[in-house]
Amino acid sequence: GFLMNKRFVKFFFGVLMVLILVELMFVDRHNSNDKYYDLIATFNKIDGVNEGNLVMISGVNVGYVDKVVLNKNYPVLKMKIKKGLRISDDSSVSIQTDGLFGSKFLSVEMGGNDNYLVSGDSFSFAEDSMLVQDLLKNIIQLGEKNKKWKKIILNQFLVFSH
Repeated sequence: GFLMNKRFVKFFFGVLMVLILVELMFVDRHNSNDKYYDLIATFNKIDGVNEGNLVMISGVNVGYVDKVVLNKNYPVLKMKIKKGLRISDDSSVSIQTDGLFGSKFLSVEMGGNDNYLVSGDSFSFAEDSMLVQDLLKNIIQLGEKNKKWKKIILNQFLVFSH
């Protein structure tokens, strides 16, 4: 009697836990879509941007990347932006990195127009992500260029000082 009841309670509790875990797997990670509207941006390269990455304005979270798709070989990001937030149609969006090697996020630079983007609109200007290796290459090239100029200036100085 008692042992059978204990087994039944454990079985029932186990089934209940499995049902709760299955329900949690299918819960949408983000709040319901009626709190957001869609904006779209097309980039040349989006290295490291994934669905779920944040969209920020002045460091404040205002949404997230909902979908990443390719359209005519260009990456297109569909963003969910909190409703009630008005973004002017001359605003731009850029891919930024949190720190030197951190995660990527989208940063919206607000424009000054009185015309605002509505759901389904695209940003007219989108700035690609800057790769660390590209940045380092630019710094090295700048250093090499400066080294050549220093040599030229030093040689001119030596010629004039004699």
